[in-house]
Amino acid sequence: MTTQVENRWHFGVPIFEAQLPGLLEKRELLRDRLLALQAEEEGVARSNQRGWHSRDDLHKSSDPLLQWLTEQIYQLGVQLIRHAEGGGTESPVFLSSLWANINDFGAWNAPHAHLPCEWSGCIYVDVEESPSEESNGIHPGDIMFFDPVPVGAPYRKSSTVSYTPRNGTLYLFPGYLMHMVAPHYEEKPRISMAFNFRLGDVLTSVAR
Repeated sequence: MTTQVENRWHFGVPIFEAQLPGLLEKRELLRDRLLALQAEEEGVARSNQRGWHSRDDLHKSSDPLLQWLTEQIYQLGVQLIRHAEGGGTESPVFLSSLWANINDFGAWNAPHAHLPCEWSGCIYVDVEESPSEESNGIHPGDIMFFDPVPVGAPYRKSSTVSYTPRNGTLYLFPGYLMHMVAPHYEEKPRISMAFNFRLGDVLTSVAR
């Protein structure tokens, strides 16, 4: 099956957007699984402000649904990364972490990057697709990206760009790209997942 991908260039940086194959059909099952996981585990503190952040090793889970999801993310992610990096199929790419984010009313994620990981991304499991727009043009729950080159920012058109998430959507972007999630103002939780990729060639060169 062919997956349509949009490469949205901002600040000279690629931000890939695609529908993750099969996610819309399985998202209710995945939503319920992640809510159950939230009830079972306390979570960890990362960029999450009042929200719940799972452990980051869900890609190693024995749960069949999470194993299926891991494979879908890996297959699409590797394809996009190799396209962006210009590397051949022999260049190893590793999915190094996968976790869930559940933001209740008022929760948000502070600005952060995912270094030292070379590529990072997120998928949307259960989000409000038509939130009300704020006076600044940003919707509650938007993902916002920041210009990684601060020099001269006051003279450029915009130093940020935001996207309103859609269920089933995957974003993939360089791990150094600073981003945040705007506060969520819906009673229903905003459920997403995030992940990191490492490049085998980089890891090998560092090891030497």
